[in-house]
Amino acid sequence: MAFLKTTCFAAVAIVLVCAGVAAADTKAPLYAKMEQRFTTAKPGTWTGWRFEGRLKPFAPGVQVPAQRGATFVFPRGSRFDLSAAASCDASAEELVAGGVGTCPKRTEIMSGDASLFLGSAGILAVEAHAYVARPGLLVVFATDSGAVLRAFRAAVRGNRIEVTLPAVQLGGGYEVSVTRMSLEVARFGTRRHPGLRTPPKCPNGGRWTFVYLPRYDEPHGVQRSTSSVRCKRKR
Repeated sequence: MAFLKTTCFAAVAIVLVCAGVAAADTKAPLYAKMEQRFTTAKPGTWTGWRFEGRLKPFAPGVQVPAQRGATFVFPRGSRFDLSAAASCDASAEELVAGGVGTCPKRTEIMSGDASLFLGSAGILAVEAHAYVARPGLLVVFATDSGAVLRAFRAAVRGNRIEVTLPAVQLGGGYEVSVTRMSLEVARFGTRRHPGLRTPPKCPNGGRWTFVYLPRYDEPHGVQRSTSSVRCKRKR
């Protein structure tokens, strides 16, 4: 696992529980499944967020396309406020050295898991955690025993979460890539001071739209998936 400590990659996924009916409006060509949703359908409300993605199957021995970055775009009017949670002061290097317990539990706002393609070694299952580290997030990938394989920062800008993912080279000409991604943001903060709030209004069509923009090398380039979820309109 030493190679994982010198590079970074991202992964996200979830157990699906939703408020309202979600619909994956479009899936990028590489993806078999891609969905995002809030945990409430009510506008202007304290909420959590859930995301699930899975690539289409690839033949054994074939390199699975590796992400170079990813942007999660929330519906217009969504609002993140990271000041609603405590902030972890640890560096990425301290997290790698100390494990997932290095950041206080109260700073963790995301959790999940992922499946990573490791070339001829097959698939590796890892945990994902993210901690508030203002002005952004510290994301870690770890074993089930809590050992941190890699820690890196994600930017939170407006209604977006943005991650850059350097390559992870393997032997035999392979490269690490994510085949299944999962992440869940639990509600954090309070009702008076929510860490994530839904848009103040429900559009005329009665649905909010999320966009996922993973970036790959050519010929795949930037892939685009959208997911819409029902919201409640005022009568």
